[in-house]
Amino acid sequence: MTVKVLISTMNESEPRNLLKKMNVSSDAVIINQCGYKKADKFRFNNNKITYICNDETGLSRSRNKAILNTNKDDNICLLADDDLIYVANYCEVVKRAFDENPDYDIITFQVEGKNKFFKSYRKISKRLGYFSSLKVSSVEIAFNIEKIKNKNIKFNEMFGSGSDYKMGEENIFLYQCLQKGLKIKYVPIKIADLYIGESTWFNGFDNKYFFDRGAVFTAMSKRWASLLILQFAVRRYKLYKNEISLTNAIKNMLNGRKNYLSERTGEILN
Repeated sequence: MTVKVLISTMNESEPRNLLKKMNVSSDAVIINQCGYKKADKFRFNNNKITYICNDETGLSRSRNKAILNTNKDDNICLLADDDLIYVANYCEVVKRAFDENPDYDIITFQVEGKNKFFKSYRKISKRLGYFSSLKVSSVEIAFNIEKIKNKNIKFNEMFGSGSDYKMGEENIFLYQCLQKGLKIKYVPIKIADLYIGESTWFNGFDNKYFFDRGAVFTAMSKRWASLLILQFAVRRYKLYKNEISLTNAIKNMLNGRKNYLSERTGEILN
């Protein structure tokens, strides 16, 4: 079983320095969004590295480009950003997790904040479904690349950093995986530390946050979007109640739903 890290970065002219900083000890694909096109392949500590520069923007485009540049000899891929630092034995941890869970196509792991708190995790393993997968961050995800490609699963390029809707690309991705019959499991094992800087998309629970969230739920499921919007508004009310009312949160999410549907169909929705 092989492990390959799919790294998204911007304006990175020294890929070897990046790999060293991230403590990458496996094969990797680096997608560098930098305003020009270039492709290179080289070895780093005897691992095979594909380094691609392009003039596209958007995190989801970067993820899709990385997936496209895997090959038939790859088995397990990890999603990565350039602010991760992998633990020394991450390859063995990931391989063992998939060996011990052969019925699962996607496994999510723990990532700790290096400079400040990131998130809390359950202490026991759990199969993830439509709602529990909403809590997953992209840098926690490892997947069987053959299953992803065979099911033609891709990141929705309208979502994520650098896109119209600034969030939720991993939620839509995992939802699509579940819809197409793939199985997801969380295991309570750390694979990396994360430097947490200023968010490129979260500026508090403002109108834009809820607008984008409504679009995310609609991209996940047009049929169940309204239900997802209502449950989110109620379940997360304690987090945002000092910034926006419940009514306005729902209103903005419904506007996001309407806007996404109009962009997808080209129609003006009343």
